[in-house]
Amino acid sequence: MTKMVAYKSNGMVLERFRTLEKRRVHFNVRSLLWGFFGIIGHSFFRKSPPHKNIDGLRLLNLGCGDRRIEGWVNADFYRLHNILWKRHNLPDWLIDITKPLRCDDNFWDGVLVEHVIEHILYIQNFELLTEIFRIIKPNAILRVIVPDLDRYLDWENLREIELKMARYGSLAEAVSNITQNHAHKSVWNEALMSEVLNEIGFVDIKRKSFRVSASERMAVDAEGHRWESLYMEARKPQGNNKLKRLVM
Repeated sequence: MTKMVAYKSNGMVLERFRTLEKRRVHFNVRSLLWGFFGIIGHSFFRKSPPHKNIDGLRLLNLGCGDRRIEGWVNADFYRLHNILWKRHNLPDWLIDITKPLRCDDNFWDGVLVEHVIEHILYIQNFELLTEIFRIIKPNAILRVIVPDLDRYLDWENLREIELKMARYGSLAEAVSNITQNHAHKSVWNEALMSEVLNEIGFVDIKRKSFRVSASERMAVDAEGHRWESLYMEARKPQGNNKLKRLVM
């Protein structure tokens, strides 16, 4: 008969699990509200982006959250409580990234998507990135920043140099955080991101570093995400007249 092995605990495991899974419950409840707000917002508040520019360039901060970049069009979800009670604090452009974007073809000179796409499903990501391909100008840059699965899988080494990575008590808990917490619905690394961008039609697909970009204007990454992030850039080909569209 197999004997059960008794492991000694320092009493911290249960507390770690509570902390880890409290985030999961909180964001699952929020995701239900986002779904409801998305239906209402897309039905009643859908507008085109404002003609705002910096030095003649139209730059889009897609999924800006509370981080607004001066001179850019800062776009984010329909948060009905903000629409109704905090109208002075609204993003420049209200959108739902799981729906078609109300925007002209070849409109933007650059698009930043920072810690956004991990919150939607893979098929929704493919559709969103295809929409971005449609709305950016030929030769324009897309910069995508996401939590990096490969960095999390290197938890054993990174916990020694990244204080925030050391918050997890084991590799399993670190992977659980990136895959299941914060309403995450997709997980990314360089290989998958490159494959998807290439399939859609982007070129010059390259891994970048924190605030290192092919365009100085695009190097505006948030410091707070640096420890866990994958930085990728791609470009829409010059002279591309084949605009991809999907029904979403």
